[in-house]
Amino acid sequence: MNGRGGARRATRTRGQSMVEFAIVAPVAILFILLLIDFSRLVYTYAAISWAAREGARLVSLSPNINSDCGALRRVEEVGRGFPLVADPNSIQGNQDPNGGLSPGPTTPAAGQGFIYIYPAVASTPPDTNCAGPSRPMDQQHPDVAVEVQFGYTPIVPMFRSFIPNLTIKTVSVVHVEY
Repeated sequence: MNGRGGARRATRTRGQSMVEFAIVAPVAILFILLLIDFSRLVYTYAAISWAAREGARLVSLSPNINSDCGALRRVEEVGRGFPLVADPNSIQGNQDPNGGLSPGPTTPAAGQGFIYIYPAVASTPPDTNCAGPSRPMDQQHPDVAVEVQFGYTPIVPMFRSFIPNLTIKTVSVVHVEY
């Protein structure tokens, strides 16, 4: 009798393990996918934050340069493969991105990023015009700012339904010494 009872117990244990796995597996897979998307979000923020710092540093080292193209190229290069382009409002006479006045930075679409330089020197959209007057520096506020915004979209389609597109925004302000 011991032989038959032991076989039943083993079958029940296997069946119980399968039921437990069926309950736990979807939660574990969901947690792993959430962890992957969160890791992508943190990486995206770190990459665009570093790009904004590098752009502001470059602009502050040469404040009298009459082009934003070098800073735009540097931000795009450091942006680690994220599609970053010049903000259409990053033109001469633009406002400080921390001031909130118009024309200010434009919010990008999902999967796209904008680079906003203050004070900008381009007279038309910076991607098409790399020349302009020298950067106007206010002696009372000798700061330059570079703002990078990126429209982040979760990679897992299930998360897209309840997590809307997020705009990751980072501003780097550097004091210019003459």
